[in-house]
Amino acid sequence: IFSGGFMLLIFYWRPDWKLLCTHSLSVISKSTKVLLRTTDETNQVRLIYFLHLNPKLFFLVSNDAEIPLAHYGTDTASHNDVIYFKHHSLKYIWNNSVMTFKELGGLDKQATLAQLHQDSTTGLKHDDKDDRQNLYGQNLITVKVPPYHHLLMFEILNPFYVFQLFAVVFWMFDEYYIYAIAIFIMSFISAITSLIEVIHKLFQVKHKKSIHSNILGSVLTYRLAGLTVISATNDQGLIILQIVEFYLNPCIPNRSPPFTGTCIVNESMLTGESVPVTKTPLPSGENELQHLYDTDSHKRHTLFCGTEVLQTRFYRGEMVKAVVVRTGYHTAKGKLVHSILYPKPVNMQLLRDAYKFIAVLFLIAMCGFIYTVVIQTISGETAAEIALNAIDLITISVPPALPLAMTIGIIYAQLRLKKQKIHCISPQRINVSGQIDVVAFDKTGTMTEDGLDLSHIVPSYVKSDPTLYNEPRQPEDTTEHPGDEMVQCMVTCHTLTTIDGRILGDPLDLKMFEATKWQLVEPVVSIGILVFICRNASPNGVSGGDDIGVVRQFPFASVLQRASVITRAYRAKPKEMKVYLKGAPEMVASLCLPSTVPADFHEVLKSYTQQGFRMIGMACKDLSLTWLKAQKIERSAVECDLKFLGLVALQNKLKPQSKGALLKLEKAEIRTVMVTGDNLLTALSVAHESGMIRPHEDVLLASTSDASENSPATLQWNYADNTGKSRACIVTICIMTSQLVPNWHLAVSGHDFAIIQNYFPEWKEILSVKGTVFARMSPDQKTELMENLQSVDHHVCMCGDGANDCGALKRAHAGVSLSEHEASVAAPFTSHTDLGIECVPTLIREGRAALVTSFGMFKFMALYSLIQFCTITLLYNDLTNLSDVMYLYIDLIIIDLVAVTMSRNHACKYLHKKHPPYSLLSVEMLVSLMVHIILQLGAQLLVFFMIRRQCWYTTLTPAQAQNTTMNVTDCPQLSNVIDQSNVMMTYDTSALFYFSCFLYMSASVAFSRGFPYRTPIYKNYLFIGSLLFLVAFTLFLIFGAPTEL
Repeated sequence: IFSGGFMLLIFYWRPDWKLLCTHSLSVISKSTKVLLRTTDETNQVRLIYFLHLNPKLFFLVSNDAEIPLAHYGTDTASHNDVIYFKHHSLKYIWNNSVMTFKELGGLDKQATLAQLHQDSTTGLKHDDKDDRQNLYGQNLITVKVPPYHHLLMFEILNPFYVFQLFAVVFWMFDEYYIYAIAIFIMSFISAITSLIEVIHKLFQVKHKKSIHSNILGSVLTYRLAGLTVISATNDQGLIILQIVEFYLNPCIPNRSPPFTGTCIVNESMLTGESVPVTKTPLPSGENELQHLYDTDSHKRHTLFCGTEVLQTRFYRGEMVKAVVVRTGYHTAKGKLVHSILYPKPVNMQLLRDAYKFIAVLFLIAMCGFIYTVVIQTISGETAAEIALNAIDLITISVPPALPLAMTIGIIYAQLRLKKQKIHCISPQRINVSGQIDVVAFDKTGTMTEDGLDLSHIVPSYVKSDPTLYNEPRQPEDTTEHPGDEMVQCMVTCHTLTTIDGRILGDPLDLKMFEATKWQLVEPVVSIGILVFICRNASPNGVSGGDDIGVVRQFPFASVLQRASVITRAYRAKPKEMKVYLKGAPEMVASLCLPSTVPADFHEVLKSYTQQGFRMIGMACKDLSLTWLKAQKIERSAVECDLKFLGLVALQNKLKPQSKGALLKLEKAEIRTVMVTGDNLLTALSVAHESGMIRPHEDVLLASTSDASENSPATLQWNYADNTGKSRACIVTICIMTSQLVPNWHLAVSGHDFAIIQNYFPEWKEILSVKGTVFARMSPDQKTELMENLQSVDHHVCMCGDGANDCGALKRAHAGVSLSEHEASVAAPFTSHTDLGIECVPTLIREGRAALVTSFGMFKFMALYSLIQFCTITLLYNDLTNLSDVMYLYIDLIIIDLVAVTMSRNHACKYLHKKHPPYSLLSVEMLVSLMVHIILQLGAQLLVFFMIRRQCWYTTLTPAQAQNTTMNVTDCPQLSNVIDQSNVMMTYDTSALFYFSCFLYMSASVAFSRGFPYRTPIYKNYLFIGSLLFLVAFTLFLIFGAPTEL
């Protein structure tokens, strides 16, 4: 009350101060609030809640021993009350064992496969259902749109808007109505615009995340301890460990691993690829049952929230059954929506520097405040007049229009990007993109074309020598060998499916299958023992006689680098089955009997990969199994002791824009990096072909081994073969001597990257600085690489197709998705696929233009406030001031017109090798601003003292001078002085006002530098026209305007 509400405002900005003033530290059991120190250096306060749970609540039963809830993110072992708080829609539970809060997770972090299989048969009792409902809440991904007036209040309580409101109220008291109303209108429009953008984004996310309205005609069956409840569209009641059966094709409202049957799903919302994915039951082998369930390693067995089930395949009349392990924001779609609603804080160095500089301006204003109070007190002014003049000086020193002026350049850049088919959902990142000095590209689908062309089939045997490769075959020759094992592997080892008469699936699988000219046939439902049937449709095949049925699938896993199937031929005996496997050639060869692998395997593989081919290895072996055992056999027992069949070469061509875009970045001295999940040699070939690595530059390949009980981890660097140098390379020689040319590169695989991260931390910085090719990288490793690059002060841009790159796209300073699917919503920038990686130089150019514009606009606004501050301070010396009309002409006409037009410079058409300054407080920026401050202050002082040396000068106003006898007979200019009896201003006021007008215009020109980041100033026609108009009108006011003006 005594502060007039000011303390409430302070506490709103700093809730931690309010907490310190109103609360005291306490033990967790007696606490009511918790203070959070977040990663964006802000402090937030959250309420603590106590939830009473049934002490018999246990999640799992393992070996007849009850496992308490504490093992799954909470602690109820010592008491029945769960202590938690909610932050950003997530619940955090107090864990006594580690004495801290832990995020409440689902079942997937702790459960073994055996426990999941056991729980899938029992279901839940009603009491357990209610307890889980209380703990986890409803299965909702809620995007709450707050009331509009709340959002508006949130906007206007920003410190900038509060200061503007203060200035407007003050100006109204000072009878400066026109400008006060103008600033209020502009601020209100700005706040409403921001409000509309926030609401639009919330509604957009709410619309895209909505899954309930899309479940049309779907039926989910919830089994609760034998009681079956049918629900048509309501999935809000799904809870952890509930069993779900799919009868039709629903949209998945939770995260569930299937236990029976197979699902074909569309995960485009999460991966960006509209490719059907096959989901198979969780492994049930004896050794596999003790493995912990993990979403990443078991993603081929997990139905993710938001994905659409296109097809279900169930066996012997049993429906596809799944168990719920996550709900709400803990699901995959929930995390995606959460990352959009609560994105990671952007490193807004510009904003922090702006606050620091405004603090400096405020200190200058306080000096002027004290000076004004002292001068006018000595002169005998009233207290009200002194207060008005002193506070007026503060509003001059910190310009209220600064926030609007700072965002104008970003708005123009965003509009230009949109015209170039680059969409931005985080405008603050545009300035950050102007600081990019490293760009990481995904390979497949980003640098190269999406599709793969089948080039060669290389069988591994010849009749004369089974250890050598046969002559390569063309794809069209496969129809002549229907009984060939390689052809049968190409036909069966895939996850393709038939939907509405079309064969859909992974492009690589589809390309190989189509080359065989076989058909994919769905099995009869009544049989229910086959996944699908492959039928030879070529003229050489016998109708139905060559049919091969797929009994079980082991889908491709990036961790395992392979996929396999168990098949049974039409004419085979009941237990006569066959395994076909394909994957990374090195992995396939390691799983085969050494006697079946050709002696020249590595040489042939290297020759193809160095030509840029993507290689797939194939293998097979015979099995003797019943259908039931085939469903339970472990994957490791199937994928071993195989017979190597050969290689398939697929060609992935560069996109036409790739070479040109990389050349532009190279000329701008912006480092480029390739991050791919493909083979290392294939990635190196693409790097050479694209120009990322030049022919004369050295490339060092990492060779690592993991640590064991008897030996430590090792790291060795070898020259790539195409360098013409010795293979051996000692680490210290490579780095410390001049054996290498100035431009040299490191290339590592995902395995090497993990070894270096874990065992060789001293090499992390070198790898971050000199690494160029990162192959066989998992999604998590891509994200980790972004963090490593940022740790060495790089500003990183990640460009990917939105499939496995989502984590890296979000972690980079500027993420550019070339996918137009919903997964790209998480990336700050989305480019039209036709542009390819050409969008990256375009984004950097526009980012640089926006960044330099923001810097120039800030310097202009700062100099504008200091020019006016100096003008008013000098006039206060004579107890005079500018008139309201003068203020309006400066603030409303000159400044606003210049601010709107000087930011319209387009980005320079090419990237320059000189990088823009990264900080407002850099030496270059500070020197530039200080020089202009000194020059303008010196110029105003010069005018101020020169005007006083004139013979006709008087401190009286012209009206007062008409009635005063002055001894100016020797003044030759006296005859030129016209009647100004109605003008109430001094010569000082007039001279400083007109001179300062030209200072503002000259400052706008000085801070509108074009080259090398923006087009020249003379191409900004609106700005040039505005300047000419202002100069002409100001000269008119000086020489031609009626005295009444």
